[in-house]
Amino acid sequence: MRLSTILCMLSTPTCMLSCSRLPVNEDLQALQRTPTFALGQVGFIGHISQSEQHYRRLLKSSDALAVFMQLVDAEQATPEARLYAACGLHALAPAQFDNATRRLRDSGLQVSVLRTDILQREPVARKLDHIAQHGCDNAYWQSASQ
Repeated sequence: MRLSTILCMLSTPTCMLSCSRLPVNEDLQALQRTPTFALGQVGFIGHISQSEQHYRRLLKSSDALAVFMQLVDAEQATPEARLYAACGLHALAPAQFDNATRRLRDSGLQVSVLRTDILQREPVARKLDHIAQHGCDNAYWQSASQ
């Protein structure tokens, strides 16, 4: 258990209501600053990136759809974080994906994408096309070269 959660529980009873949201907030704050978009095993030792771990925990949260809907249009978030939000939207509300990602698609932004141990800059619009077609399946992203 995290020290901040323990301290929160020990403080006041009213704080206990917000303790359950603490990890979600930490994951969201960390994801908003992520400098790379990576799915599946990456790097020389083949590990799951911290950013993907934050994304996966957010995806399991009870308010994941609302979190991703806000994050996808959050201009203070990195384009890579907004792409993770698009993954979440595709997983949770595929019928809303095109409309929810329209502003991001039209932004003309580029993202840093890490595949295995290769880091490349790619257009957000191209990554959104891949997400629309394939979702964020790790196996697809590992083999995609476009």
